Amino acid sequence: MRVLIAYASWFGHNRTMAKALAQELERQGATVICAPASRITAAEVVGLDLLVLGTYTHGGRANRRLLQLCDSIPRRRLEHMAVGVFGTQIAAVLQANQPGGVDDLVAHLESRGFDIVSPPLRIGLRGAATVLPWKGIGARERGQIKAFARDLLEASVPAPLG
Repeated sequence: MRVLIAYASWFGHNRTMAKALAQELERQGATVICAPASRITAAEVVGLDLLVLGTYTHGGRANRRLLQLCDSIPRRRLEHMAVGVFGTQIAAVLQANQPGGVDDLVAHLESRGFDIVSPPLRIGLRGAATVLPWKGIGARERGQIKAFARDLLEASVPAPLG
């Protein structure tokens, strides 16, 4: 399975999550490219089985470059691959069920007619962690990333015929 993880990261949280997700997907047998959305072009999604997009939340919205990347990918290319979404948001805002970047990104993709293959992974950031880089992902977050990777792979593999 060929996977591209394109992420937007302001303080490094989504970069850390993307790299951990890439490691987990590789551990489970996928071939993964992991890069910031600003370095990815629509041509690089040709032949992928899974596209995973990660965004931060700023003002309740997803990263603009990530949305532009989505818009630059021709619909016919997205129709032949699975799509997953992950991201971060301030924990208190997430717990209050207020929309964030993940919701904005999902709505953007769905407005183009695409379904997300697995429920998005949302990580809530607390206190100083909202503006400081992570020193390391905790066991809870690592478990969430591992489960998300498993769900993405299970949802992306076509069922055998017969």
